[in-house]
Amino acid sequence: MRVTTRWRGRARLALALLGGVAGGSGCSAPVGDEGSREAPAVQARPLVAEATLRPPRAVDGLLSLLDQTASVVEGDVIDLRSESSPRTGPWTVVTLGNVRAHLGEAPRELRLKQAGGLLPDGRQLVVSHVPRFVLGARYVVFLRNTAWSLSPVLDGHAFRVESVGGREVLVGPEGGLVAGLGSAGVRWTAPVFETVALQGGRPALRAGVEGARLPDALGREAFVALLQNHLRARGLSVTGAFREEPVATASSLSVPVTPASLQAPTTGVVPSQPERDLPPGQP
Repeated sequence: MRVTTRWRGRARLALALLGGVAGGSGCSAPVGDEGSREAPAVQARPLVAEATLRPPRAVDGLLSLLDQTASVVEGDVIDLRSESSPRTGPWTVVTLGNVRAHLGEAPRELRLKQAGGLLPDGRQLVVSHVPRFVLGARYVVFLRNTAWSLSPVLDGHAFRVESVGGREVLVGPEGGLVAGLGSAGVRWTAPVFETVALQGGRPALRAGVEGARLPDALGREAFVALLQNHLRARGLSVTGAFREEPVATASSLSVPVTPASLQAPTTGVVPSQPERDLPPGQP
């Protein structure tokens, strides 16, 4: 089993505005997550003042990951919905229920607000490197202790709990399994599952995958124990608080987008630097 270290460095953020039926593009494919509900446009609440929060920085290894972690939690995705306002654009709100905090603290129910989602005209704004969640699935999630403008999930660290060959495994955003933890951060296997589609259905195993050939994959308890061992060995602990709202300058409409069809969502993508590489609110 090939194992790779997850390290994107200054990997890029891509935004694509996808045309839907109501958007007049002529596409009949569905937009929005399977099982999700589109909420009406909401009155924008005052956002957190940026000046009082520590800005995010690049996650280039285990120490920078731990330094920006407020808590590591697991919970069930009990709701997915879109919110939109003229000031902040569309957001997808992921609600985690039956939450258990492995590191740090968390309430029994969490609301994770992420940039992107359904627009009032039926189109969908898609933000790469913002993790997609599957309704009904259980996740292990790293929550930020810094300011944020796209997602409170730290550097895409949201791992879906799955079973392969009767074994529990943790699946990353690109379909690889959590295989270990070292100075460079989380280690991954080659992709085993398909990635989460825009419609939010539960991804299938890739063809030819067999559970008996996954000796490196870790389940929840093994991964959390390994994480705790690294913290103890370095005399560290996770600190700070998770903040539910983005910084005051955040807007999912602030980055240029290019129309793209649902049949070819990567066409015409406009690249931009991701949140973890730039202080929040800067273009």
